[in-house]
Amino acid sequence: METEKIVRPHCSFCDSTDVTLMSPFGTAQLVRQYYCNACKSVFEFIRWQPTDAAVKEV
Repeated sequence: METEKIVRPHCSFCDSTDVTLMSPFGTAQLVRQYYCNACKSVFEFIRWQPTDAAVKEV
């Protein structure tokens, strides 16, 4: 059984996890739009992050 890694949304600018969901869809269906309460920025975060097992080293 594969254990899924939960990736919490974090700000692309300041790396804070104090974020609020603004929209379930961003410029593409695979991203969500969030508002960062720390640095007051709007950013998009990928909804489906790969698990460690799915990431292959090249």
